[in-house]
Amino acid sequence: MTPAAAPAASGFGTGIDDGWYRDVTDFAQRTHWLQPFMSAYTTAGVAALAVLAALAWWPARRAGDRTAMTAVVWTGVGTVVAVAANLGLKQVFTETRPCDALAHVVTVQPCPGLTDYSFPSNHTTIATALALGVFLINRRLGAIAIVLAALEGFSRVYLGQHYPHDVIAAAFISSTLMLLGWPVVRNPLTGLLRWAERTPLRPLLTSAESADTAPAPTELHHTTAG
Repeated sequence: MTPAAAPAASGFGTGIDDGWYRDVTDFAQRTHWLQPFMSAYTTAGVAALAVLAALAWWPARRAGDRTAMTAVVWTGVGTVVAVAANLGLKQVFTETRPCDALAHVVTVQPCPGLTDYSFPSNHTTIATALALGVFLINRRLGAIAIVLAALEGFSRVYLGQHYPHDVIAAAFISSTLMLLGWPVVRNPLTGLLRWAERTPLRPLLTSAESADTAPAPTELHHTTAG
């Protein structure tokens, strides 16, 4: 448990939801039994979402489902794009973390430093992008992933690392990129996937027995339409 330093550096965001932040950090101090789990989950949660993405990839590969495999590719690409946007916004807003900016706050984890900015939350950005990517691949696993991503975001406030608006903004930005970007990139990525299936990457993209039999989404559409 670490007391916050005196207010310093950028005050962007301060006052927007200080009270909500204090409520959550106070709750954290009253739930000592939950602190070890949240401290572990804030890192393990992202790893768990990566595992879910792998679990969604494997059946898509075995089935030769090109639409799902295209969503797998977008999960990786979209997550990288979301992280890049997040890091850019951090440098624009340079928001001091609340555990440094606010006085008289005790946090579960220490602050990472004044140059490690708060807005938006990088953990939440990654978790949300992975969760929505999994949802595009497999709805059932995606529902689980969304719950895990929401818990990831809450853990960042619970541990004292972020304001609530850091988490909400990160989830919004990541969701917007993943969901609005998907229809834009779907056809180009499908074409890239067709090309990659003729390269040594093919075993990662489709099983040998299904590669030549499963039609692409557009081909299937034409067949059923006729």
